[in-house]
Amino acid sequence: MPWRPLSVRARILTAVLVTTALGMLGAGGVSYLIAREQTLDNIRNSLLQENEEINTVATLAGRGETGRTITGPGDVLWLAIKSSVPDPDEAIIGLVNGQVEWVPSSEEPSQKSLENDPELIAAAAAVRPGAPVQLQRLSTAGHPDIAFMSVPVQVKGSPDLGHYVAAVDVRLAFQPIIRTHLTYAGVALVALVAIGIVGYQVAGKLLSPLRSLRSTAQRITETDLSDRIPVDELAGDEVGDLGRTMNSMLDRLSASFDNQRRLLDDAGHELKTPITIVRGHLELVDPNDPADVIETRDLAIEELDRMRRLVDEILMLAKARRPDFVQPEPVVVADLLAGVLDKVIALGDRRWLIESTSNEVVQLDPQRITQALIQLVANALKFTEPGSVVALGGRIYGPEVRLWVRDEGIGIHAEDRSRIFERFGRGSDPIGTQPPGTDDGAGLGLAIVDAIAQAHHGRVALSSEVGVGSAFTLCLPRTGRSIDHDEPVAGSDPPPGSTRPAAAADATTPDDATTRETVTWPPS
Repeated sequence: MPWRPLSVRARILTAVLVTTALGMLGAGGVSYLIAREQTLDNIRNSLLQENEEINTVATLAGRGETGRTITGPGDVLWLAIKSSVPDPDEAIIGLVNGQVEWVPSSEEPSQKSLENDPELIAAAAAVRPGAPVQLQRLSTAGHPDIAFMSVPVQVKGSPDLGHYVAAVDVRLAFQPIIRTHLTYAGVALVALVAIGIVGYQVAGKLLSPLRSLRSTAQRITETDLSDRIPVDELAGDEVGDLGRTMNSMLDRLSASFDNQRRLLDDAGHELKTPITIVRGHLELVDPNDPADVIETRDLAIEELDRMRRLVDEILMLAKARRPDFVQPEPVVVADLLAGVLDKVIALGDRRWLIESTSNEVVQLDPQRITQALIQLVANALKFTEPGSVVALGGRIYGPEVRLWVRDEGIGIHAEDRSRIFERFGRGSDPIGTQPPGTDDGAGLGLAIVDAIAQAHHGRVALSSEVGVGSAFTLCLPRTGRSIDHDEPVAGSDPPPGSTRPAAAADATTPDDATTRETVTWPPS
Protein backbone atom coordinates (compact mmCIF):
# COMPACT_ATOMS: atom_id res chain seq x y z
CA MET A 1 0.00 0.00 0.00
CA PRO A 2 1.58 3.34 -1.02
CA TRP A 3 2.43 5.75 1.76
CA ARG A 4 -0.09 8.54 2.05
CA PRO A 5 1.20 11.91 3.26
CA LEU A 6 -0.29 13.47 6.35
CA SER A 7 -3.29 15.71 5.93
CA VAL A 8 -2.83 19.48 5.98
CA ARG A 9 -4.52 19.59 9.37
CA ALA A 10 -2.10 17.00 10.79
CA ARG A 11 0.92 18.75 9.25
CA ILE A 12 -0.10 22.13 10.66
CA LEU A 13 -0.71 20.60 14.09
CA THR A 14 2.59 18.67 13.96
CA ALA A 15 4.52 21.80 12.97
CA VAL A 16 2.93 23.82 15.79
CA LEU A 17 3.54 21.10 18.42
CA VAL A 18 7.10 20.39 17.30
CA THR A 19 7.97 24.10 17.22
CA THR A 20 6.37 24.67 20.63
CA ALA A 21 8.05 21.60 22.11
CA LEU A 22 11.46 22.66 20.79
CA GLY A 23 10.92 26.14 22.19
CA MET A 24 9.93 24.78 25.59
CA LEU A 25 12.82 22.31 25.56
CA GLY A 26 15.29 25.03 24.63
CA ALA A 27 13.94 27.39 27.30
CA GLY A 28 14.02 24.62 29.91
CA GLY A 29 17.53 23.52 28.94
CA VAL A 30 18.91 27.05 29.10
CA SER A 31 17.16 27.63 32.42
CA TYR A 32 18.60 24.39 33.82
CA LEU A 33 22.14 25.22 32.72
CA ILE A 34 21.90 28.69 34.25
CA ALA A 35 20.52 27.30 37.53
CA ARG A 36 23.20 24.59 37.57
CA GLU A 37 25.98 27.12 37.16
CA GLN A 38 24.48 29.32 39.85
CA THR A 39 24.33 26.32 42.23
CA LEU A 40 27.94 25.40 41.53
CA ASP A 41 28.93 29.02 42.15
CA ASN A 42 27.05 28.94 45.47
CA ILE A 43 28.86 25.72 46.45
CA ARG A 44 32.21 27.22 45.52
CA ASN A 45 31.52 30.42 47.46
CA SER A 46 30.28 28.49 50.48
CA LEU A 47 33.42 26.35 50.64
CA LEU A 48 35.66 29.37 50.17
CA GLN A 49 33.83 31.08 53.02
CA GLU A 50 34.61 28.11 55.28
CA ASN A 51 38.27 28.51 54.38
CA GLU A 52 38.11 32.14 55.48
CA GLU A 53 36.43 31.14 58.74
CA ILE A 54 39.11 28.60 59.71
CA ASN A 55 41.80 31.15 58.81
CA THR A 56 40.12 33.73 61.05
CA VAL A 57 39.94 31.27 63.97
CA ALA A 58 43.57 30.26 63.48
CA THR A 59 44.62 33.93 63.54
CA LEU A 60 42.67 34.58 66.75
CA ALA A 61 44.09 31.43 68.34
CA GLY A 62 47.63 32.54 67.48
CA ARG A 63 46.99 35.85 69.28
CA GLY A 64 45.47 34.12 72.30
CA GLU A 65 42.19 35.92 71.80
CA THR A 66 39.93 32.87 71.74
CA GLY A 67 39.55 32.46 75.57
CA ARG A 68 40.68 28.84 75.31
CA THR A 69 44.07 27.30 75.85
CA ILE A 70 45.32 25.92 72.55
CA THR A 71 47.29 22.71 73.06
CA GLY A 72 46.78 21.10 69.66
CA PRO A 73 44.91 21.24 66.36
CA GLY A 74 41.82 19.72 67.97
CA ASP A 75 41.32 22.90 70.04
CA VAL A 76 41.49 25.08 66.93
CA LEU A 77 39.05 22.79 65.13
CA TRP A 78 36.67 22.89 68.10
CA LEU A 79 36.62 26.68 68.08
CA ALA A 80 36.01 26.82 64.32
CA ILE A 81 33.29 24.16 64.24
CA LYS A 82 31.55 25.56 67.34
CA SER A 83 30.93 28.88 65.58
CA SER A 84 30.13 27.35 62.17
CA VAL A 85 26.58 27.00 60.82
CA PRO A 86 26.74 24.71 57.78
CA ASP A 87 24.32 25.09 54.86
CA PRO A 88 21.61 22.42 54.45
CA ASP A 89 23.64 20.43 51.90
CA GLU A 90 26.98 21.13 53.56
CA ALA A 91 28.96 19.11 56.13
CA ILE A 92 31.77 20.44 58.41
CA ILE A 93 34.22 17.85 59.76
CA GLY A 94 37.23 18.25 62.02
CA LEU A 95 39.91 15.57 61.54
CA VAL A 96 42.82 14.89 63.86
CA ASN A 97 45.39 12.45 62.54
CA GLY A 98 42.90 11.23 59.92
CA GLN A 99 40.08 10.54 62.39
CA VAL A 100 36.83 12.42 62.87
CA GLU A 101 37.27 14.48 66.01
CA TRP A 102 34.65 17.23 65.81
CA VAL A 103 31.40 17.76 63.90
CA PRO A 104 28.67 20.37 64.35
CA SER A 105 25.61 19.38 66.35
CA SER A 106 23.51 19.25 63.17
CA GLU A 107 20.69 16.92 62.27
CA GLU A 108 21.06 17.54 58.53
CA PRO A 109 21.16 14.25 56.57
CA SER A 110 24.06 15.48 54.47
CA GLN A 111 26.15 16.08 57.63
CA LYS A 112 25.53 12.57 58.90
CA SER A 113 26.14 10.85 55.58
CA LEU A 114 29.30 12.73 54.70
CA GLU A 115 31.02 12.40 58.10
CA ASN A 116 30.55 8.63 57.83
CA ASP A 117 31.97 8.36 54.29
CA PRO A 118 35.45 6.75 54.74
CA GLU A 119 36.55 7.59 51.21
CA LEU A 120 35.86 11.27 51.81
CA ILE A 121 37.69 11.18 55.15
CA ALA A 122 40.70 9.50 53.57
CA ALA A 123 40.84 11.97 50.70
CA ALA A 124 40.56 14.93 53.07
CA ALA A 125 43.26 13.58 55.42
CA ALA A 126 45.61 13.06 52.49
CA VAL A 127 46.03 16.82 52.01
CA ARG A 128 49.45 17.71 53.37
CA PRO A 129 50.48 20.92 55.04
CA GLY A 130 51.96 23.49 52.70
CA ALA A 131 49.83 22.35 49.75
CA PRO A 132 47.62 25.07 48.23
CA VAL A 133 44.06 25.01 49.43
CA GLN A 134 41.77 24.11 46.51
CA LEU A 135 38.32 22.76 45.78
CA GLN A 136 38.17 19.11 44.85
CA ARG A 137 35.53 16.83 43.33
CA LEU A 138 35.22 13.26 44.51
CA SER A 139 33.01 10.30 43.65
CA THR A 140 32.61 7.63 46.31
CA ALA A 141 30.49 4.54 46.68
CA GLY A 142 27.97 6.38 48.82
CA HIS A 143 28.12 9.73 47.11
CA PRO A 144 28.57 9.96 43.34
CA ASP A 145 29.51 13.64 43.44
CA ILE A 146 31.15 15.43 46.41
CA ALA A 147 32.75 18.85 46.34
CA PHE A 148 35.06 19.42 49.32
CA MET A 149 37.87 21.55 50.66
CA SER A 150 40.39 20.31 53.25
CA VAL A 151 42.53 22.84 55.19
CA PRO A 152 45.47 21.35 57.17
CA VAL A 153 45.74 22.65 60.79
CA GLN A 154 48.94 22.44 62.91
CA VAL A 155 49.83 23.84 66.33
CA LYS A 156 53.43 24.49 67.27
CA GLY A 157 54.62 22.01 69.85
CA SER A 158 51.93 19.45 68.99
CA PRO A 159 52.71 16.38 66.86
CA ASP A 160 49.09 16.05 65.73
CA LEU A 161 47.84 17.04 62.27
CA GLY A 162 44.33 18.34 61.94
CA HIS A 163 42.15 19.02 58.89
CA TYR A 164 39.24 21.39 58.68
CA VAL A 165 36.96 19.81 56.03
CA ALA A 166 33.95 21.43 54.38
CA ALA A 167 32.08 19.17 51.96
CA VAL A 168 28.91 19.44 49.89
CA ASP A 169 26.89 16.62 48.34
CA VAL A 170 26.44 18.11 44.86
CA ARG A 171 23.65 15.71 43.98
CA LEU A 172 21.58 16.89 46.97
CA ALA A 173 22.34 20.53 46.09
CA PHE A 174 20.95 19.93 42.60
CA GLN A 175 17.72 18.31 43.79
CA PRO A 176 15.70 21.59 44.07
CA ILE A 177 16.75 22.47 40.52
CA ILE A 178 15.77 19.02 39.28
CA ARG A 179 12.41 19.19 41.05
CA THR A 180 11.74 22.62 39.62
CA HIS A 181 12.53 21.54 36.09
CA LEU A 182 10.58 18.30 36.42
CA THR A 183 7.63 20.47 37.40
CA TYR A 184 8.35 22.67 34.38
CA ALA A 185 8.43 19.57 32.15
CA GLY A 186 5.07 18.44 33.51
CA VAL A 187 3.52 21.85 32.97
CA ALA A 188 5.03 22.00 29.47
CA LEU A 189 3.58 18.58 28.67
CA VAL A 190 0.13 19.66 29.84
CA ALA A 191 0.52 22.88 27.81
CA LEU A 192 1.43 20.86 24.72
CA VAL A 193 -1.65 18.71 25.14
CA ALA A 194 -3.79 21.84 25.53
CA ILE A 195 -2.14 23.43 22.48
CA GLY A 196 -2.72 20.23 20.52
CA ILE A 197 -6.43 20.16 21.40
CA VAL A 198 -6.95 23.86 20.67
CA GLY A 199 -4.78 23.70 17.55
CA TYR A 200 -6.72 20.69 16.25
CA GLN A 201 -10.00 22.54 16.63
CA VAL A 202 -8.69 25.83 15.19
CA ALA A 203 -7.00 24.11 12.25
CA GLY A 204 -10.19 22.21 11.54
CA LYS A 205 -12.20 25.42 11.61
CA LEU A 206 -9.74 27.23 9.36
CA LEU A 207 -9.55 24.35 6.91
CA SER A 208 -13.28 23.62 6.80
CA PRO A 209 -13.68 25.75 3.61
CA LEU A 210 -10.98 23.60 2.00
CA ARG A 211 -12.84 20.43 2.97
CA SER A 212 -16.03 21.96 1.62
CA LEU A 213 -14.12 22.91 -1.52
CA ARG A 214 -12.88 19.33 -1.90
CA SER A 215 -16.31 17.80 -1.39
CA THR A 216 -17.85 20.40 -3.70
CA ALA A 217 -15.23 19.66 -6.37
CA GLN A 218 -15.95 15.95 -6.01
CA ARG A 219 -19.67 16.55 -6.55
CA ILE A 220 -19.17 18.78 -9.58
CA THR A 221 -19.40 17.08 -12.96
CA GLU A 222 -19.19 18.38 -16.50
CA THR A 223 -22.98 18.46 -16.63
CA ASP A 224 -23.64 19.90 -13.15
CA LEU A 225 -21.75 22.96 -11.91
CA SER A 226 -24.44 24.13 -9.50
CA ASP A 227 -22.77 23.11 -6.21
CA ARG A 228 -21.08 25.87 -4.18
CA ILE A 229 -19.23 26.13 -0.89
CA PRO A 230 -21.76 27.20 1.79
CA VAL A 231 -21.28 30.89 2.50
CA ASP A 232 -21.93 30.44 6.25
CA GLU A 233 -18.81 28.25 6.49
CA LEU A 234 -16.54 30.98 5.11
CA ALA A 235 -14.73 33.16 7.64
CA GLY A 236 -13.35 36.61 6.94
CA ASP A 237 -9.75 35.41 6.55
CA GLU A 238 -7.58 34.27 3.65
CA VAL A 239 -9.08 30.77 3.58
CA GLY A 240 -12.57 32.27 3.54
CA ASP A 241 -11.46 34.55 0.70
CA LEU A 242 -10.23 31.47 -1.14
CA GLY A 243 -13.63 29.83 -0.72
CA ARG A 244 -15.43 32.90 -2.02
CA THR A 245 -12.98 33.12 -4.91
CA MET A 246 -13.64 29.48 -5.76
CA ASN A 247 -17.40 30.12 -5.68
CA SER A 248 -16.88 33.05 -8.05
CA MET A 249 -14.70 30.89 -10.28
CA LEU A 250 -17.39 28.19 -10.32
CA ASP A 251 -19.96 30.85 -11.23
CA ARG A 252 -17.77 31.96 -14.13
CA LEU A 253 -17.12 28.38 -15.22
CA SER A 254 -20.81 27.56 -15.05
CA ALA A 255 -21.68 30.66 -17.09
CA SER A 256 -18.89 29.87 -19.55
CA PHE A 257 -20.01 26.25 -19.95
CA ASP A 258 -23.62 27.37 -20.37
CA ASN A 259 -22.52 29.88 -23.02
CA GLN A 260 -20.44 27.25 -24.78
CA ARG A 261 -23.28 24.75 -24.77
CA ARG A 262 -25.71 27.41 -25.96
CA LEU A 263 -23.22 28.48 -28.63
CA LEU A 264 -22.80 24.92 -29.86
CA ASP A 265 -26.55 24.35 -29.86
CA ASP A 266 -27.26 27.62 -31.63
CA ALA A 267 -24.35 27.21 -34.07
CA GLY A 268 -25.48 23.67 -34.84
CA HIS A 269 -28.99 24.93 -35.50
CA GLU A 270 -27.77 27.84 -37.63
CA LEU A 271 -25.42 25.63 -39.64
CA LYS A 272 -28.03 22.93 -40.06
CA THR A 273 -30.38 25.29 -41.92
CA PRO A 274 -28.12 26.10 -44.91
CA ILE A 275 -26.93 22.50 -45.05
CA THR A 276 -30.53 21.31 -45.20
CA ILE A 277 -31.35 23.87 -47.88
CA VAL A 278 -28.34 22.94 -50.03
CA ARG A 279 -28.96 19.21 -49.61
CA GLY A 280 -32.65 19.56 -50.46
CA HIS A 281 -31.96 21.50 -53.64
CA LEU A 282 -29.16 19.18 -54.69
CA GLU A 283 -31.47 16.20 -54.25
CA LEU A 284 -34.17 17.83 -56.40
CA VAL A 285 -31.96 19.41 -59.06
CA ASP A 286 -32.57 18.25 -62.61
CA PRO A 287 -29.11 17.59 -64.08
CA ASN A 288 -30.59 17.80 -67.57
CA ASP A 289 -31.95 21.32 -66.99
CA PRO A 290 -29.08 23.84 -67.25
CA ALA A 291 -31.18 26.63 -65.79
CA ASP A 292 -32.07 24.50 -62.74
CA VAL A 293 -28.42 23.53 -62.27
CA ILE A 294 -27.28 27.17 -62.43
CA GLU A 295 -30.02 28.26 -60.03
CA THR A 296 -29.13 25.47 -57.59
CA ARG A 297 -25.43 26.28 -57.84
CA ASP A 298 -26.06 29.97 -57.08
CA LEU A 299 -28.23 29.04 -54.11
CA ALA A 300 -25.59 26.62 -52.79
CA ILE A 301 -22.85 29.25 -53.10
CA GLU A 302 -25.05 31.80 -51.31
CA GLU A 303 -25.77 29.39 -48.46
CA LEU A 304 -22.11 28.38 -48.23
CA ASP A 305 -21.16 32.06 -48.03
CA ARG A 306 -23.65 32.45 -45.19
CA MET A 307 -22.08 29.46 -43.44
CA ARG A 308 -18.62 30.95 -43.91
CA ARG A 309 -19.75 34.26 -42.42
CA LEU A 310 -21.28 32.40 -39.50
CA VAL A 311 -18.08 30.43 -38.89
CA ASP A 312 -15.99 33.62 -39.11
CA GLU A 313 -18.23 35.32 -36.55
CA ILE A 314 -18.07 32.34 -34.20
CA LEU A 315 -14.27 32.32 -34.46
CA MET A 316 -14.26 36.07 -33.79
CA LEU A 317 -16.24 35.57 -30.59
CA ALA A 318 -13.92 32.75 -29.53
CA LYS A 319 -10.86 34.96 -30.09
CA ALA A 320 -12.44 37.79 -28.08
CA ARG A 321 -11.51 36.02 -24.85
CA ARG A 322 -7.82 35.91 -25.71
CA PRO A 323 -5.57 38.50 -24.00
CA ASP A 324 -4.10 39.57 -27.34
CA PHE A 325 -7.47 40.11 -29.00
CA VAL A 326 -7.00 43.89 -28.85
CA GLN A 327 -3.75 45.77 -29.44
CA PRO A 328 -4.28 49.31 -28.10
CA GLU A 329 -2.34 52.17 -29.62
CA PRO A 330 -2.67 55.98 -29.65
CA VAL A 331 -5.64 56.97 -31.84
CA VAL A 332 -7.11 60.40 -32.66
CA VAL A 333 -10.89 60.21 -32.26
CA ALA A 334 -11.54 62.47 -35.26
CA ASP A 335 -9.32 60.40 -37.55
CA LEU A 336 -10.96 57.19 -36.39
CA LEU A 337 -14.49 58.46 -37.14
CA ALA A 338 -13.43 59.90 -40.49
CA GLY A 339 -11.92 56.55 -41.48
CA VAL A 340 -15.08 54.70 -40.51
CA LEU A 341 -17.23 57.15 -42.48
CA ASP A 342 -15.06 56.66 -45.58
CA LYS A 343 -15.68 52.91 -45.36
CA VAL A 344 -19.46 52.99 -44.83
CA ILE A 345 -20.75 55.74 -47.12
CA ALA A 346 -20.93 53.32 -50.01
CA LEU A 347 -23.03 50.79 -48.08
CA GLY A 348 -26.36 52.52 -48.56
CA ASP A 349 -28.30 55.59 -49.60
CA ARG A 350 -28.43 57.36 -46.28
CA ARG A 351 -27.86 60.85 -44.93
CA TRP A 352 -24.48 60.28 -43.29
CA LEU A 353 -23.45 62.52 -40.37
CA ILE A 354 -20.49 63.00 -38.07
CA GLU A 355 -22.35 64.98 -35.44
CA SER A 356 -19.61 65.29 -32.84
CA THR A 357 -15.93 64.53 -32.74
CA SER A 358 -12.69 65.39 -30.91
CA ASN A 359 -8.99 65.71 -31.59
CA GLU A 360 -8.15 63.97 -28.31
CA VAL A 361 -5.74 61.01 -28.44
CA VAL A 362 -6.99 57.82 -26.77
CA GLN A 363 -5.65 54.28 -26.38
CA LEU A 364 -7.73 51.93 -28.56
CA ASP A 365 -7.32 49.13 -31.05
CA PRO A 366 -8.34 51.02 -34.21
CA GLN A 367 -9.03 47.86 -36.24
CA ARG A 368 -11.34 46.33 -33.63
CA ILE A 369 -13.17 49.61 -32.92
CA THR A 370 -13.57 50.22 -36.65
CA GLN A 371 -14.97 46.70 -36.97
CA ALA A 372 -17.45 47.37 -34.13
CA LEU A 373 -18.60 50.71 -35.58
CA ILE A 374 -19.01 49.24 -39.06
CA GLN A 375 -21.07 46.42 -37.56
CA LEU A 376 -23.27 48.98 -35.81
CA VAL A 377 -23.63 50.89 -39.11
CA ALA A 378 -24.53 47.68 -40.93
CA ASN A 379 -27.10 46.94 -38.25
CA ALA A 380 -28.54 50.45 -38.67
CA LEU A 381 -28.78 50.00 -42.44
CA LYS A 382 -30.96 46.92 -41.97
CA PHE A 383 -33.60 48.83 -40.04
CA THR A 384 -33.65 52.23 -41.75
CA GLU A 385 -35.15 53.55 -44.97
CA PRO A 386 -33.11 55.17 -47.77
CA GLY A 387 -32.49 58.85 -47.14
CA SER A 388 -32.80 58.59 -43.36
CA VAL A 389 -30.07 59.75 -41.01
CA VAL A 390 -27.25 57.47 -39.86
CA ALA A 391 -24.94 59.48 -37.63
CA LEU A 392 -21.56 58.75 -36.08
CA GLY A 393 -20.10 60.63 -33.15
CA GLY A 394 -17.38 60.67 -30.56
CA ARG A 395 -16.81 62.65 -27.38
CA ILE A 396 -14.54 62.59 -24.31
CA TYR A 397 -16.40 62.24 -21.02
CA GLY A 398 -13.99 62.28 -18.06
CA PRO A 399 -12.02 59.05 -18.12
CA GLU A 400 -14.12 57.68 -21.00
CA VAL A 401 -14.27 58.07 -24.72
CA ARG A 402 -17.77 57.48 -26.10
CA LEU A 403 -18.30 56.52 -29.72
CA TRP A 404 -21.79 56.06 -31.07
CA VAL A 405 -23.85 55.18 -34.12
CA ARG A 406 -27.37 56.69 -34.31
CA ASP A 407 -30.14 55.90 -36.74
CA GLU A 408 -33.75 56.91 -37.47
CA GLY A 409 -34.95 53.34 -37.82
CA ILE A 410 -37.78 51.30 -36.38
CA GLY A 411 -36.37 51.20 -32.83
CA ILE A 412 -36.11 48.29 -30.41
CA HIS A 413 -38.64 46.98 -27.92
CA ALA A 414 -37.55 47.30 -24.26
CA GLU A 415 -37.77 43.53 -23.75
CA ASP A 416 -35.45 42.95 -26.72
CA ARG A 417 -32.69 45.38 -25.68
CA SER A 418 -30.70 42.86 -23.63
CA ARG A 419 -31.41 39.83 -25.83
CA ILE A 420 -30.01 41.39 -28.99
CA PHE A 421 -26.50 41.42 -27.46
CA GLU A 422 -26.63 37.66 -26.83
CA ARG A 423 -25.21 35.18 -29.29
CA PHE A 424 -27.77 34.39 -32.00
CA GLY A 425 -30.15 36.80 -30.29
CA ARG A 426 -32.50 38.76 -32.54
CA GLY A 427 -35.00 41.47 -31.80
CA SER A 428 -38.60 41.42 -33.03
CA ASP A 429 -40.10 43.88 -35.50
CA PRO A 430 -41.61 46.39 -33.07
CA ILE A 431 -44.00 48.11 -35.48
CA GLY A 432 -44.28 45.60 -38.34
CA THR A 433 -42.41 47.80 -40.81
CA GLN A 434 -39.03 46.05 -40.90
CA PRO A 435 -37.58 46.41 -44.39
CA PRO A 436 -37.52 43.21 -46.45
CA GLY A 437 -34.35 41.15 -46.45
CA THR A 438 -33.22 42.22 -43.00
CA ASP A 439 -33.57 38.88 -41.23
CA ASP A 440 -30.71 37.02 -42.89
CA GLY A 441 -28.17 37.61 -40.11
CA ALA A 442 -27.08 34.96 -37.63
CA GLY A 443 -27.55 37.23 -34.63
CA LEU A 444 -23.86 37.49 -33.81
CA GLY A 445 -23.11 41.04 -34.91
CA LEU A 446 -24.05 42.84 -31.71
CA ALA A 447 -22.50 40.05 -29.65
CA ILE A 448 -19.21 40.76 -31.45
CA VAL A 449 -19.59 44.49 -30.78
CA ASP A 450 -20.16 43.78 -27.08
CA ALA A 451 -17.14 41.43 -27.01
CA ILE A 452 -14.92 44.12 -28.56
CA ALA A 453 -16.11 46.66 -25.98
CA GLN A 454 -15.46 44.26 -23.10
CA ALA A 455 -12.01 43.44 -24.47
CA HIS A 456 -11.29 47.19 -24.15
CA HIS A 457 -12.58 47.10 -20.52
CA GLY A 458 -15.67 48.99 -21.69
CA ARG A 459 -19.31 48.39 -22.45
CA VAL A 460 -22.07 49.08 -24.98
CA ALA A 461 -25.00 51.33 -24.05
CA LEU A 462 -28.26 51.38 -25.98
CA SER A 463 -30.77 54.22 -26.33
CA SER A 464 -33.84 53.43 -28.40
CA GLU A 465 -37.45 54.48 -28.96
CA VAL A 466 -39.86 52.43 -31.04
CA GLY A 467 -40.66 54.16 -34.31
CA VAL A 468 -38.06 56.90 -33.71
CA GLY A 469 -34.63 55.26 -33.82
CA SER A 470 -31.76 53.83 -31.84
CA ALA A 471 -28.31 54.87 -30.70
CA PHE A 472 -25.56 52.40 -29.76
CA THR A 473 -22.70 53.90 -27.70
CA LEU A 474 -19.30 52.33 -27.06
CA CYS A 475 -18.14 53.55 -23.62
CA LEU A 476 -14.41 52.83 -23.43
CA PRO A 477 -11.56 53.93 -21.10
CA ARG A 478 -9.33 56.57 -22.62
CA THR A 479 -6.13 54.98 -21.30
CA GLY A 480 -6.91 51.38 -22.26
CA ARG A 481 -7.11 50.37 -18.57
CA SER A 482 -10.21 49.34 -16.67
CA ILE A 483 -12.18 52.12 -14.96
CA ASP A 484 -15.20 52.32 -12.68
CA HIS A 485 -18.40 52.13 -14.71
CA ASP A 486 -20.83 53.01 -11.93
CA GLU A 487 -21.56 56.31 -13.65
CA PRO A 488 -24.66 55.92 -15.89
CA VAL A 489 -24.36 56.72 -19.57
CA ALA A 490 -25.93 60.05 -20.32
CA GLY A 491 -28.75 59.75 -22.78
CA SER A 492 -29.62 56.12 -22.05
CA ASP A 493 -33.24 57.24 -21.75
CA PRO A 494 -33.74 60.05 -24.30
CA PRO A 495 -36.87 62.21 -24.32
CA PRO A 496 -39.73 61.08 -26.59
CA GLY A 497 -39.31 62.07 -30.19
CA SER A 498 -35.53 62.51 -29.94
CA THR A 499 -33.27 60.33 -32.07
CA ARG A 500 -29.98 61.66 -30.75
CA PRO A 501 -28.07 60.13 -27.86
CA ALA A 502 -27.13 62.53 -25.09
CA ALA A 503 -23.53 62.37 -26.24
CA ALA A 504 -24.65 63.98 -29.47
CA ALA A 505 -27.24 66.26 -27.94
CA ASP A 506 -24.61 67.70 -25.62
CA ALA A 507 -22.36 68.59 -28.54
CA THR A 508 -23.46 72.23 -28.26
CA THR A 509 -21.93 72.41 -24.75
CA PRO A 510 -18.47 70.94 -25.23
CA ASP A 511 -16.18 70.17 -22.33
CA ASP A 512 -13.03 70.53 -24.38
CA ALA A 513 -11.79 72.96 -26.99
CA THR A 514 -11.33 70.31 -29.66
CA THR A 515 -15.03 69.55 -30.25
CA ARG A 516 -15.93 70.15 -33.90
CA GLU A 517 -19.09 71.43 -35.52
CA THR A 518 -21.53 68.97 -37.08
CA VAL A 519 -20.40 67.59 -40.45
CA THR A 520 -23.07 66.46 -42.95
CA TRP A 521 -22.43 63.87 -45.67
CA PRO A 522 -22.88 64.12 -48.56
CA PRO A 523 -22.31 67.89 -48.71
CA SER A 524 -25.31 69.95 -49.80
